[in-house]
Amino acid sequence: MKLPDLKALGMKKLIIFGGIGLVVLGLLGGGGLYLKKKLAAKSAAQADPQKIAADKAAAEAAAAHAESGEEEDEPAAGGGHGGGEAPAVMIYQKILNLDRKNAYLKVELHVLFRDPELGKAATSDKPTPESSEIRSLLLELLSGKTLEEASDIETREFVRNEIKDKLNEKFAPKPPKPGEKVDPKLKKPKKPVKEVLVVDWAISA
Repeated sequence: MKLPDLKALGMKKLIIFGGIGLVVLGLLGGGGLYLKKKLAAKSAAQADPQKIAADKAAAEAAAAHAESGEEEDEPAAGGGHGGGEAPAVMIYQKILNLDRKNAYLKVELHVLFRDPELGKAATSDKPTPESSEIRSLLLELLSGKTLEEASDIETREFVRNEIKDKLNEKFAPKPPKPGEKVDPKLKKPKKPVKEVLVVDWAISA
């Protein structure tokens, strides 16, 4: 009976274990690279405050919409905007005088737009007619409040809904002229403003 070649068996075991080791190292290296990319993407998202604010505002708008039970208006079609994108957010901050001496109302509103073109114009870094008209309307609807009115939570809710309705009325798309054909891709939503959120409403007296 011929005895097995121990040297050959040792070499085979070395090759097998070496191959297994390379596979394990490859898996560990790939997993480490994946984890590194995931952490880098997470850090980049956390470093962008505008993205965080937009995502938070979109979540708040979705919650407010679900509570209100309002019928969803059709999203703007075409233009590469897509229905899954977060709406543009216009941040409006103001300190207003109340009727009582040395009494002030500090307000911060977030206006979310369903119409991407209007949202882009309203949130532009440069002054635009749309941005000026919106800010003027907000100031008009917020001004003239008494201390008692500003202290009432129902007033805050009324103002929020009033602003939303007035903006949708002002920027609603004009109906087509008789015989005029409208490209479905360019069709605008009937209610261009998606939601108005009261982020800050503080009274100093």
